[in-house]
Amino acid sequence: MYTQTITSRFFRSFQQRNYRLLWYSDGATSSAEQMEFLVLAWFVLLETESPLLLGLYGSLRFTGTLFAPFYGIVVDRYDRRKLLSACRLMMTLIAVVIAALAFAGQIQVWQVFALTGMAGMVRACDNVARQTLIADLVPRRNLSNAIALTRTGRDATQIVSPIVGGLLLDSFGLGWAYVVVFTLHLGGAALTLLLKPPPRTPTTRGASIFGTLLESFRYARGNQVILALLLLAFLVNLTGFPLNQGLVPVFAYDVLATDSTGLGWLLGAYSAGSFVGSTLIAGLSSVEHAGRTMTLGAIAWHAAVAALARSTWFSASLALLAFAGISQSFTMLTMSILLLSRTPSEIRGRVMGLRSLAVYGLPLGLLASGAVADEFGISLALIANGVIGIVLTAAIVLPLRSIWRA
Repeated sequence: MYTQTITSRFFRSFQQRNYRLLWYSDGATSSAEQMEFLVLAWFVLLETESPLLLGLYGSLRFTGTLFAPFYGIVVDRYDRRKLLSACRLMMTLIAVVIAALAFAGQIQVWQVFALTGMAGMVRACDNVARQTLIADLVPRRNLSNAIALTRTGRDATQIVSPIVGGLLLDSFGLGWAYVVVFTLHLGGAALTLLLKPPPRTPTTRGASIFGTLLESFRYARGNQVILALLLLAFLVNLTGFPLNQGLVPVFAYDVLATDSTGLGWLLGAYSAGSFVGSTLIAGLSSVEHAGRTMTLGAIAWHAAVAALARSTWFSASLALLAFAGISQSFTMLTMSILLLSRTPSEIRGRVMGLRSLAVYGLPLGLLASGAVADEFGISLALIANGVIGIVLTAAIVLPLRSIWRA
């Protein structure tokens, strides 16, 4: 009886059919994204042997973040399910093009950069639509559970997908690896077409685009908790996420001297830690002291980034990456829970658009980290990211103390 109670509480959001479909779709899409990141990152690194160009590749994956506030307006104005379906179908088409180029033996680094930039534009819109849609599909009392379960599902796929991607690349080459990527993207798109969200009255129609955009900025500036959340979101993208989005491949190649399969295990360890963190939060009925949890998680995350710089053993690196993943999960999940629960439905898309704009810190961080690694080595890049992240976390939280009590 006790086990059944724990299980039913953990999976309570699965009682909604629409949420289940979205969860399955996210799992397929996330698997495709993680596999293509590893496959293309390894391709770029072997072709160029440049951490800076690898950082450029990673930054191009997030080109659309500059337009995220406008995507937020679109998500508030139009059908969110149709927008999400269109985004996932477009990512499927891009995967087909890369697979065709690989099989033809014509794929080059500049083509990878161009297609990655296009996918980055689409992915930013997908991210805003997906996060906003979650709050439409579940009752408010289940929102924290739904957010955590979504993250748990994506983390579970990210444990396996980098390993599978590395094995496919080593065993069969880029083309066949991308056949699997295409199939997963197609499955994710198909599942979104089955969603039937509850009726919703779109907002901001007829209003000026720039007027509604300014309204969302004014809302964020006038709410100390929301402002702190957005600033911290930018910071962790600038100094935290470059670890798994660009620096780990360089660390694997330069320090550990491993192959793409070893890289898959390193990225899998990071995602395994993230899975543990999101599973723990999904099992809670509510998250007490979410602001404190987020702040301490961000500090621990950056501490793990700095500590990795001193690691030369593969097993120790796996452990540090797993700890970084746990800390990242506690940071990002509590951030999403606070943002979605404290934002009114009529402006939620625009606020999540601002949240996605903060992701622009990631391409900046990837370029900066890649330049430092290129010039001074990967160890200094990791230490710089960790120390700067801890210092700036304190600089945000101390003046905006409401976030500590949120």
